Amino acid sequence: MKIVTAILAASLSLAASSASEAAECKLFGGIGNGLTEDLAKFMADAAVKNVIENNGMKPTGDIKHTCKAATLGSECTARMQGCK
Repeated sequence: MKIVTAILAASLSLAASSASEAAECKLFGGIGNGLTEDLAKFMADAAVKNVIENNGMKPTGDIKHTCKAATLGSECTARMQGCK
């Protein structure tokens, strides 16, 4: 019975540590403006990567963009996940 209890306790602690590691990720965003949509995306990508790194995390996954027309050119928002 003690072996079963020890295995159960070990598996519960592994599950808890996996859940805490998953909680170490956050979604970040950055905004970029440019004369073209490609330039605005480039600036937004740079902004979101800088924010992630400034928070002591590493960028993970794909960057998702939303763009709209601005007064002069385009404005894009980039969202990306960062994890420790």
